[in-house]
Amino acid sequence: MKTPKRSGFTLVELLVVIGILSLLISILLPTLGAARRSANAIKCASNLRAIGQGIANYEANYGGAFPPSNYYVGLQIVNSSTQLPVLPTQGYVHWSSFLYRKTLSANDPALLSTFGWEIFQCPSLQNGGVPPANTYAANSDGLANEAGANVIDLQAPRMSYMLNEALTPRSIFTANFRSGNVRYYHFIKAGRVSKPAETILTSEMSGNQGAMRALSNFGGSTPVSNSRRPVSGISASLSNPPLSSPDQGYTLPLGGTYGWATVDKLSVDPEATFANTSGIPTPDTTLDFIGRNHGVKTHGIVAGSSRGGWDLRKSNFLYVDGHVETKHVAETVYPRSQWGGEFYSLEQ
Repeated sequence: MKTPKRSGFTLVELLVVIGILSLLISILLPTLGAARRSANAIKCASNLRAIGQGIANYEANYGGAFPPSNYYVGLQIVNSSTQLPVLPTQGYVHWSSFLYRKTLSANDPALLSTFGWEIFQCPSLQNGGVPPANTYAANSDGLANEAGANVIDLQAPRMSYMLNEALTPRSIFTANFRSGNVRYYHFIKAGRVSKPAETILTSEMSGNQGAMRALSNFGGSTPVSNSRRPVSGISASLSNPPLSSPDQGYTLPLGGTYGWATVDKLSVDPEATFANTSGIPTPDTTLDFIGRNHGVKTHGIVAGSSRGGWDLRKSNFLYVDGHVETKHVAETVYPRSQWGGEFYSLEQ
């Protein structure tokens, strides 16, 4: 009698199949990764276009003015000269909260979940962005609330985008409110921008929490999330007289001039620079807080700079006229600055 023939793979055949599958996976994974990165960049750009539409709606309802970047909850201007409250004891109102949620209040349950806020979240950033200075415990990224555990900012629970400070006011609306300031912010109408197709309105922020933090406005050395921050194209050292910090343009004396950042004032790799999350970043320009979010991280050179080691990943930028461009942040200052050319919101 003949022995029945057994069906199935031999060990050699099985190893060959596994080898082929491994080879196919190694070939496909980079392609799938590139496709995912491309899809994330497109989603971020789509978010910016929608944000641009929301800002346009805001302008239509408020006499053509850009929205403020942020201000303290309970803001009052008394006798046209005194601003209250003097500290953000009840938290902040952020531009994201009134573009799409006009009836939002401090106790709104919408502030306790990221659901419904997806337009402000870029999937290229970890967790879709950075939390507010005051948020619910599960969303804090381990940072303490600036104004206390029971305070929640009127802000999207995760933020990936920043406004251009040269066009949008923030927090300081009277003289002598902070640091003896003689300059204070004004609301600016979009029609005042001379080159809307060449002027950035909104950009992506860094997803590195080490970059997106600041010292509390209540004093001390406590670091808090600073995702509410706007970004400007000025340089602290190139301003005349020089500024102590690039986010304190309001301290420039009357008669002084703002210096606009050049390529050499940018950090070549902010992610590496701000890797130490225990400290507070002190760059020469807030443009270092713009994310290098899209593409594979590689290093090289950029136009206008002789330095090497640049993180060559790109970000999306929304312009005043509503169009979006994907580019490296260095391209926003060279060969010319695309951040306004003048600090509209702080003119006196």
